[in-house]
Amino acid sequence: MSIQTDTSAQVDFLDAQCADFQQMQGLGRRQRECLIRDDLEGLSEAMTQMQELMVKVRVRQRDMAPGLTHHVRRQPEVAERVERLRHLIESISQVRTQSETAAQHLLGETRAELDQSNRQRKATRGYGLPARVNEPRFTDGFR
Repeated sequence: MSIQTDTSAQVDFLDAQCADFQQMQGLGRRQRECLIRDDLEGLSEAMTQMQELMVKVRVRQRDMAPGLTHHVRRQPEVAERVERLRHLIESISQVRTQSETAAQHLLGETRAELDQSNRQRKATRGYGLPARVNEPRFTDGFR
């Protein structure tokens, strides 16, 4: 197989990886928006699609790795795509960090709501009960 054929095949693989990573980037943004809107159904769907894309990327990466020799990596069209992938992965990482922040914020809000609910439930239980007033006592401690 010639170097040109190797390069062409690797460019095709890298283009496919770029396309999948771009979809992952979009899904990451969608996940973040679902977290912000508290849309758990949409979040679940986006997470399932993200997992499917991650499997595709890993399989392709496994198949691509042996052909991506040092010589092929130095080819300009391959180097350009590798750099594009690097930027996409960094962008996905930033989106993931933002999603984690949104999830932590949502978790904090949920905890506060649960605490409030528990306080309300305790207060509600207290209504209707006789008041616990200390009974009068004589100074000698007897009734």
